[in-house]
Amino acid sequence: MRKFFSILLYFALIPFIASLAGMALAFGRWSEAVVFVVPILTVGFYIIFRKKLDLPLAWKVNGIAAAILLICFTVLMFICSGNVESVLMNNYCWLILPFAPIILPLMMMQQQMLLFATAMITYMAAYIVTACLDRLKFSIILLPALVAVTCIVASSILYVNRPSVKYAGHGFQYMHGYSSTDFADYMVYSKNSKLAVPDGQPDFVIENPEDMPILDGAEACYPLYAAFAKAVYKDIDRIELEAIDGDDQWKNGRIVTFTNSVIAFERLVVNSSDPEKYGEGIDMFFGARPSAEQLELAREYNVELEITPIGREAFVFFVEEDNPVEDLSSNQVKAIYHGDITNWRELGGKNQPILAFQRPKNSGSQTMMEYFMGDTSLKEPKTYEKVDAMMGVVREVAQYANERGAIGYSFRYFLEELNQEKGVKMLSINGVYPSLENIENGTYPLVTNVCLITRKNDPNPNVQKMLDYILSEEGQTIVRRTGYAGRQE
Repeated sequence: MRKFFSILLYFALIPFIASLAGMALAFGRWSEAVVFVVPILTVGFYIIFRKKLDLPLAWKVNGIAAAILLICFTVLMFICSGNVESVLMNNYCWLILPFAPIILPLMMMQQQMLLFATAMITYMAAYIVTACLDRLKFSIILLPALVAVTCIVASSILYVNRPSVKYAGHGFQYMHGYSSTDFADYMVYSKNSKLAVPDGQPDFVIENPEDMPILDGAEACYPLYAAFAKAVYKDIDRIELEAIDGDDQWKNGRIVTFTNSVIAFERLVVNSSDPEKYGEGIDMFFGARPSAEQLELAREYNVELEITPIGREAFVFFVEEDNPVEDLSSNQVKAIYHGDITNWRELGGKNQPILAFQRPKNSGSQTMMEYFMGDTSLKEPKTYEKVDAMMGVVREVAQYANERGAIGYSFRYFLEELNQEKGVKMLSINGVYPSLENIENGTYPLVTNVCLITRKNDPNPNVQKMLDYILSEEGQTIVRRTGYAGRQE
């Protein structure tokens, strides 16, 4: 019976007491500290009471506990592809119940990896310290140490390459997680500005911030409408810099805002009728033509839209740069995304599976892809699990990752001007390469309009004036200098 209580002490009671001390940290801003505090407190207990403890039993219990946790964790990581946020990984908490005081707060804060690491490090540290205090021979410790290192390395590789990171896009934090592209030099207040500028001062200038139409749109269009604002909105750099210090930053700007095609369109249609969800409405949306679902949303809210083409862009398909395939026909692309062609060998390439990535529903490129496919259905896209603070575990469409045999689609401006993806090349379609010249002369088959979408009868008179400016020779100069083809007359 005494041995049973000793095992219970070493396996459960000591980690539980140490976790109680670390619980306050787990709930606070210093939650990362638990990974050090809990093991240190546990080790301190063994050092202080070493003369009263059964050290041989202590290192055996802690060693077995560490081994079970490491091996089970590594196996689960293989099954879940390194995704510690997976529902299956939540079952791992049953193995670390002695750390109950910190399980709930760390799980609530989506700090699963921190929780699991704390438990494993605690048992490993206790094993090493008690083995040393018992003067255990190094040769006996060596094999468990090699097993531990192997498990840690394998789990770390899986964790770093987990789907929620690999397939979630680039996620630049200064754009509040909406952007997959570095826009640091395309803000209206950027010091090293890459925004296109007209040849002279525009005749049309809006001086009062309250009269400036609020802009939002697709990611690829941000440098375009930011350039329009920079040219026409007086002191817009100062206005937006001041807005950075405000509380309402979710839309990345006060007037020249940025979310993405989905939310931006909803902000145009829903406007300010649902401020908690959408914030302030917008006056002008820049992007590709709306999807069927987006048009239905406009009908639902009884909003009549004005859709004006302001430029042209190529819808492109891209692959890794060492893929020998250079050209595909429209029918071959449709066969790939319908699921009829599954290996590059069928297209004159390598003998490797085709990994065809799609884009999230209602994004500009996904809407264009649906138009391109016509009556041919898209196969189910590759997805990954993601933990959402409000919705729990959700499934997201996997964004392009530079894997062997991958193919993706986007707009030419993304790839050539913004360098969104590295190590890729654009494919010719039906024998025509998507160059700016081929967009202008109409030979590239997959050309789409860059659209400016507004609400009919918008009460702000400057909305129509801005539209007139964009369609003017000066506005079209900005379109071309940004990197798009001019609108078709």
